[in-house]
Amino acid sequence: MPRKQRIEYPGAVYHIISRGNYRKDLFVHDKTGEAFERTIFEAAERCEWKLYAYVIMSNHYHLVIKTPEPNLVEGMKWLQSTFATRFNRFRNERGHVFQGRYKSILINEDRPLLGLIDYVHLNPVRAKLCSIDALKEHTLSSFPKYFKRKVSAPLDRSTLLSLCDLPDTTGGMKKYQERLKLVDERNPRKRDALAKLYCHGWFLGSAEAKKALAKDIAKETPMIDWEGVDLKELNENNWEQIVKAEMKRLKKKEADIESSKKGVEWKVTIAKRLRKETTAKNPWIAKRLQMGHPNYVSNLVNQI
Repeated sequence: MPRKQRIEYPGAVYHIISRGNYRKDLFVHDKTGEAFERTIFEAAERCEWKLYAYVIMSNHYHLVIKTPEPNLVEGMKWLQSTFATRFNRFRNERGHVFQGRYKSILINEDRPLLGLIDYVHLNPVRAKLCSIDALKEHTLSSFPKYFKRKVSAPLDRSTLLSLCDLPDTTGGMKKYQERLKLVDERNPRKRDALAKLYCHGWFLGSAEAKKALAKDIAKETPMIDWEGVDLKELNENNWEQIVKAEMKRLKKKEADIESSKKGVEWKVTIAKRLRKETTAKNPWIAKRLQMGHPNYVSNLVNQI
């Protein structure tokens, strides 16, 4: 049976989102926010991540990172488990600290990345904790750190400011702060639209880039069952690659699907491979191969 995993490759850029268990205020007591911030930096240094942006709110956090090596899972496991251990020891508590699994969204390294960094930095403004002019007062964020004369790794101010065509200086950051006023997100309708854009799905970028990445992933990892509803289209792309490969092997054309009988042997052969090697369900197989009712597919596949 295919195994479930995250999408990892060298140089991948991610938007990471995670919440406290039961949405509890995890980062507001006894400097737990500062402790988690230190743990983020430790994880980034251990894994050699580039940290483009982050913000820690009362019950959730956002990270925008680049992984030069394909080690997202390893690093996130260390980050969340290490902090959970420290938090429970300090608070004399037990159990899960974070709510389920973190969400990871792949980001294209161009304007979508800049918009995402803006979105992360403006979290405190959307939550009405401060104005854009006072954004530096929300200390649990990369935003105030970027106003230092020299920003040390793993923080990467130069990438942010280069996306805005600004110099990598404190003066550049002042201009970036002024720029944020032009993309202020306090309007509820705009805020909801941006949340849908930056916090849902599995990839943020152009349709062409998304299609190309899906094709590359299907070629490199044809046996992977990608986790989550958001990755349904990626799984379907893998299934499609198998259909095309089998049709080529069997010397069949797309026109043969419509002209052949529902239960013809070559269709059953493809259906059996899909059921054996992937999580493709009978409704998808029946529709793709024009095999009639999904139950008919099941009967054909299960015949000895």
